[in-house]
Amino acid sequence: MKPRSTRAVLLGGSIVVLLAVLGASAWIGFEGSQDEAAELFDARLATSARVLAALIATQPRPTAGAPPVVVSFPAPLEGAAHDEAGALGHHYETKIAFQVIDAQGRLLMRSAAAPETPYAPLAPGFGTQRDWRVFTLRSGELWVQAAERDDVRDELSVKLAWAAVAPLIAGIPLLLLLIGLLLRYGLAPLAELARRIERRQPGSLAPIRLGRSTAEIEPVLQALNGLLERVQSAIARERRFTADAAHELRTPLAALKVHAQNAVRAASEAERRASLERMVAGLERSIRLVEQMLALSRAAAARAPGAEPVSLRQVVEDALDDVLPTLRERGVKVSLASEPPVAELVVRGDRDKLTCLARNLLDNAARYSPPGSSVDVGLVGGQGATTLTVSDQGPGIPAELRERVFESYYRVPGSAGEGSGLGLAIVREIASQHGAKVELADGDGGRGTRVSVSFPAPPAA
Repeated sequence: MKPRSTRAVLLGGSIVVLLAVLGASAWIGFEGSQDEAAELFDARLATSARVLAALIATQPRPTAGAPPVVVSFPAPLEGAAHDEAGALGHHYETKIAFQVIDAQGRLLMRSAAAPETPYAPLAPGFGTQRDWRVFTLRSGELWVQAAERDDVRDELSVKLAWAAVAPLIAGIPLLLLLIGLLLRYGLAPLAELARRIERRQPGSLAPIRLGRSTAEIEPVLQALNGLLERVQSAIARERRFTADAAHELRTPLAALKVHAQNAVRAASEAERRASLERMVAGLERSIRLVEQMLALSRAAAARAPGAEPVSLRQVVEDALDDVLPTLRERGVKVSLASEPPVAELVVRGDRDKLTCLARNLLDNAARYSPPGSSVDVGLVGGQGATTLTVSDQGPGIPAELRERVFESYYRVPGSAGEGSGLGLAIVREIASQHGAKVELADGDGGRGTRVSVSFPAPPAA
């Protein structure tokens, strides 16, 4: 189904609303104008009757039995054009009539258009009789009736009503044109955005810039540019991961090839077994390197960890379960102390990532600690922070190198452990996502290394 055009929807809706509102306004104005015209015509009839009554009062009465006086219009008015006015008057005068009747009902005077019988019963007020609108006035012993044809009144009232609403109706096309132009102007940034996206090269991830934006388009533009930035970061991360994997795995794979060739060419079973054992050890190191690389890539992939409350004690215990084989292999003991009680040591974040952080700290401590030594894990809460510390009895890290060890694949020169140089890089990446701070210091007694990760205290419930 073809999507509807926003411009068409807005324009169509505006036309419907405009026609409905203006149509209702025009109809109300039309009806109101007709009512006002009818009242004006009634007032004119009443005024005409009063003026006629005042004039007759100054004239002598006709003698009994005399025929009624007939007031005729000038001949040119009888044949005048419908809307023509001249020096003699107006054609519409022929549509107005009057009668003067005495108390006995005898017709004394009438206009040429009036019949010889009264228009309406002799009762004061307005009435409609035989297509005439009549006003009857009692003036002493005389009755004066002024009348006007209904069709003329209707014709005039319609003309007046149309004169009132015609500008409103005539303005509708102009309003529609202006609305269309305004919609075109308002939607121009959206059309420009569509054109820029359509013309963009597939490999272009640069932010989109518009010549003019609006409050409605700006959130869409920001979201789109944010998506492009995230895609660019993801592609860069994947390229970096591929390059790092190719660089870091070249040497281990070459070593594995040598060990395999030595095993094939071994002169004795003992030499073959030794080569195979070295190859298995190399495979284990390669597997761990790949796992660390994947862990770093996953840690850097999502920048917004979850905000669920996580028990730091439980995180450390889960990490200990993961590194227990390495600890047993090297004969390293672990002690865990927490202050205050465990229930209060809670941070907000992603539990899986926090477990990865603790696992890397413990794994580094186990690999660089001498056999038979101990690793001390501490959990301390208070003063607006919750701190995890891991202290080992290894060779330690010189002060001038404590910042460099957080770089990917960097190892302290002369290190005896079988590390990949990614553990602390993973720790800092996850810590930064949780707003935590990582610090390195000498261990107890100046021996080994103590790593401290300070998390901000969760807000009070």
